[in-house]
Amino acid sequence: MEQYRKTLKNSLRETGVMLCLGSAVFLVGQQGYLSEFYPQGNFGDFFRGFHAGVFMALAVYLIASAVRICVILKDEKKLRADYIKNTDERNLKISELTGYKLYRSLIKPILVAAAAAGYFSPAVFFTLLAVSVFIITVTYFRWIYFSKMI
Repeated sequence: MEQYRKTLKNSLRETGVMLCLGSAVFLVGQQGYLSEFYPQGNFGDFFRGFHAGVFMALAVYLIASAVRICVILKDEKKLRADYIKNTDERNLKISELTGYKLYRSLIKPILVAAAAAGYFSPAVFFTLLAVSVFIITVTYFRWIYFSKMI
């Protein structure tokens, strides 16, 4: 159980780092420090609003994840229940088949990179955004498919 507790603490640290990086990119952009890189015209207005929306969604997700992990770490019964859920053979097999570990390690950095890339290139911004939507969609549908198959 202690090993699982360490895993959760590492996940909490990773969540905090991603929240800090995302916040830094957002705040630097909103304060105008990168205004010379800001896209001009309609895309600039679109990106500024979209950037705020993506950051807010990412921040809510990361904060909710951090709160969930903190609640689990404080209560031994919840820790045990979460451990059983995450080490259940069926769930592990579904996670393995869907590539969930890869999804978890890629989606947060891709979204942060998309937020940063919007200052420099609309093409890179939309490409990273499309990649993240594609990864989320494929992982979700693979999870549904393998949940019914196993």
